[in-house]
Amino acid sequence: MNAFTVIIRPVRLKDAQQVRDNCFSANTFEQVKKGIRHSQYAAAKGKEIQLVAEVEGTVVGVVLLVRRMHPLNNHRAEVGGLVVEPNYQGRGIARRLVSACQEKAQQMGILILEISCRAGEPAEQIYPRLGFIEYGHLPCGIVEPWGEYKKYDQIYFYKPID
Repeated sequence: MNAFTVIIRPVRLKDAQQVRDNCFSANTFEQVKKGIRHSQYAAAKGKEIQLVAEVEGTVVGVVLLVRRMHPLNNHRAEVGGLVVEPNYQGRGIARRLVSACQEKAQQMGILILEISCRAGEPAEQIYPRLGFIEYGHLPCGIVEPWGEYKKYDQIYFYKPID
């Protein structure tokens, strides 16, 4: 694949099918659409923003930035749902999405980004390369609510915003 231009922008409702197909294939179209609507509502209140990475008109990545709302913690925000379509992984899309989250977080007055993942997954090695620092490990922190209810340890990371 040759060089390509990546556009990072807020998610739109009309992105729902591509977000579902390229990033959240385990979810239904309706679930993705509902999530986008919720995110847009929360964005209007300054609580979160969902961004997508677009290449040649196709959504190939997504991320959600959610501000902590408790008064003692609202200087922190969680980066969640960071997914890049497999054909675009390893091409800097996740880095661009995290960088955009950091810019939005700075505009919101956020000082610390947080992110977590299942232990043993590639994200455990990727997040430190994106500037995140590991600070915790919760045994059985993730339980999938489907199928065999698989259990995973959860690894926590943070990234100070300069």
